[in-house]
Amino acid sequence: MLTDKQIKQVHPEYSEYAADWDYYYRSYIGGNEYREGAYLRKYLNEDSAPGDQYGQRLLNTALQNHVKSIVHIYRSYLFRTSPTRTLSNTVALPDVTQFMTDVDLNGTDLNAFMKKIQDSLMVYGSMWMVVDRPAYRTLTRAEELNLGIRAYVNAYVPGNVLDWEYTPSITGRQDLTFLKLIEHSGDEYDQIVAWYPDTVERYWVEKKGYKQKIMSKGSIGAHESAYNDEIEYGKVLKAEEYANPLGYIPAFRCSTDDGHSQIADIADTQRQIYNRLSELEQSIRISGHPTLVKTAETQASAGAGAVITVPEDLPGDKNPYLLQPSGSTIQNILTSIEMDITAIDKMAHVAGMRGTVGSPMSGVALQTEMQMLNSRLSDFSEILQEAEYKIWDLFFNWQNIQPDAEFQIEYEKSFDIRDKHSDLELLRKANEFSTVPALQKEIQKQVAKLLVDDELTLSQILDSMNQPVIDGEVHSTQSPDTVLEHIAEMITEGFTDQQIKEMHPEIADVVIQRLRNQ
Repeated sequence: MLTDKQIKQVHPEYSEYAADWDYYYRSYIGGNEYREGAYLRKYLNEDSAPGDQYGQRLLNTALQNHVKSIVHIYRSYLFRTSPTRTLSNTVALPDVTQFMTDVDLNGTDLNAFMKKIQDSLMVYGSMWMVVDRPAYRTLTRAEELNLGIRAYVNAYVPGNVLDWEYTPSITGRQDLTFLKLIEHSGDEYDQIVAWYPDTVERYWVEKKGYKQKIMSKGSIGAHESAYNDEIEYGKVLKAEEYANPLGYIPAFRCSTDDGHSQIADIADTQRQIYNRLSELEQSIRISGHPTLVKTAETQASAGAGAVITVPEDLPGDKNPYLLQPSGSTIQNILTSIEMDITAIDKMAHVAGMRGTVGSPMSGVALQTEMQMLNSRLSDFSEILQEAEYKIWDLFFNWQNIQPDAEFQIEYEKSFDIRDKHSDLELLRKANEFSTVPALQKEIQKQVAKLLVDDELTLSQILDSMNQPVIDGEVHSTQSPDTVLEHIAEMITEGFTDQQIKEMHPEIADVVIQRLRNQ
């Protein structure tokens, strides 16, 4: 069993990145969570001003949550087509059916669970998955099914995983040999679980109190709310230990390609916009309500038509006057915010879909950006597919199920990120300018590919377009000036001599042969 000191011990990575994880979480959630982070820059001597000036600025400043917008855009494309799962010989098993519709025993289906994993991967850069099973013993399989005792999966953000250890095996593979995490957090105690390959230990630890730790240094996070409350644990209220029947820890860490947050730079730029909006709000407010400069003896009231009473002996150079910022300040702030938003769109490769009024992107630039976004989405798709395979492997081990070789999970790997309206408009204009039938036919094929999603229907349409002639069709008689050019075009399009004769009975065979031999 762990000692009190070992229970409080955390991994070096946890100590280094805990504040960053909290910052990314607040940047994604927004609202009061972001406001309590106090990410506005603090002015010099703002503490000495009357009233809580900094706190008032926090309340008056709105947040443009670009982090959440980017995360949701990625999720919408990744799960626009649901993953394909071939359950094979496990499809009729009640445990598998229940797991598909309720993976965490909280009513979350598998697709919704994987969407949450995707969001958290972008925010934190990694997630921990633990597949567990209730330790309650049953006498029969029927009793087990009746009670709903089966394996389930829980996902843990990095901030809830306190410590872990990997040990190299004889083959050189790094095996997870220790994992300590907060399974449940209550008002008075936390439930901490320590996993080992052979045993599982569960502790109910008293929350002794809190200690405040500054989350960020410098002028950012200088407000009293910008402190992270770290729990100080007291005595262990209860402890349990039971065997781990699997012989290994049924958990794994799912990470992005570099293991770091994918929205870190976007969050920093969002914070910069947040500070710009604070400056903008103050500039607009001061422009409408200028600052009055007066002596202490001068009496003045606020509001429209206010009366100012000055002492009779007041010197002329001491008369009250107004301080008001120029209108160019507001425009400069708005321009700066627009530049920051453009930078966010470029970092996330979504300028083509989030762009509004501004300089249009060239066709090559837009296509390149869409390809980069497609590559990013494909990377996330592979990560999610691999994570789901691992979840199923652990679930099958807990349930003692042997899936056959046909069991398969397939996530969409290619994402057709196209603006169909723009493409259709381009094809329409091209068709109007084109006078070559072969080119017009290719344009019609591209239109069909854009509009028809069903592969069988699309194949039938394309096959019908490839037919050179429709039975019974007869072309109108051509004039002597155009007949030779028209017959040559029909030969180029693939019409046979017989088809040409049927459609133009006025043409002699020798003319057709002469044109074909040219």
